[in-house]
Amino acid sequence: MNKVAIVTGSGRGIGKAIATKLAQRGFAVVIADVLTDLAKQTAAELCHKGMAALALSVDVRDEGQVQGMLKRSVAEFGGVDVLVNNAGVMWRDNIADTPTEAFDFVLGVNLRGAFLCIKHVAPVMRQRGGGVIVNIASIHAVATMAGMAAYAASKAGLVGLTKAAALDLGQWNIRVVAVCPGAVNAPMLWDKDRKESAKVTAELWADASPLGKILQPEDVANLVTWVVSDEAQTLTGVALLLDAGVAADLRVR
Repeated sequence: MNKVAIVTGSGRGIGKAIATKLAQRGFAVVIADVLTDLAKQTAAELCHKGMAALALSVDVRDEGQVQGMLKRSVAEFGGVDVLVNNAGVMWRDNIADTPTEAFDFVLGVNLRGAFLCIKHVAPVMRQRGGGVIVNIASIHAVATMAGMAAYAASKAGLVGLTKAAALDLGQWNIRVVAVCPGAVNAPMLWDKDRKESAKVTAELWADASPLGKILQPEDVANLVTWVVSDEAQTLTGVALLLDAGVAADLRVR
């Protein structure tokens, strides 16, 4: 029996890389994304290669849609063993100029969405005898910069949610881990830096790394794949920083 993984925000970027890596490892994957066409495209690519994938249109802020996602996943694949809360949005502005609606939107997707997914997947995992939940947080949970109030607050909250959920769900053999990437060469990085080319943005972040590198989506996928494996079976309630060493240099803060 294949294990089953739900990856939110997996129509493109980091989420797509995670879903692809898990599918390659034998998981049946649910490609859940508000960007429906991209979700369908990703699922079709995986199915074409002989992997099991299901595309679902899901806004993680909507509890009914999250419940529907779980029901469809169980109906199609029999259960859920892994949940990756990857769906995320960013807003960049001075806190004094940030619209309240924008702040609510960012927290709605990045934090409320993860809460709803955890809340409703936990009983399903309990029935399976356990599972793993990975929350994709950010370097901004521990070291941020000006103009990132909404995003940093949501990601710091996600790390706190990770720790609390690990304590609540450990009794059911459910592990909960946060992965905190630095800058990743993916659409969210480009979207927030519209005035700069993707190449220039990547070079700026690479210059801040002692390794001279910017993360690729596959780097995050590799770590997530290890976290959900039996090799990490005692890992829970922690936040893993994956940033090519950027946060180690106080000059970038």
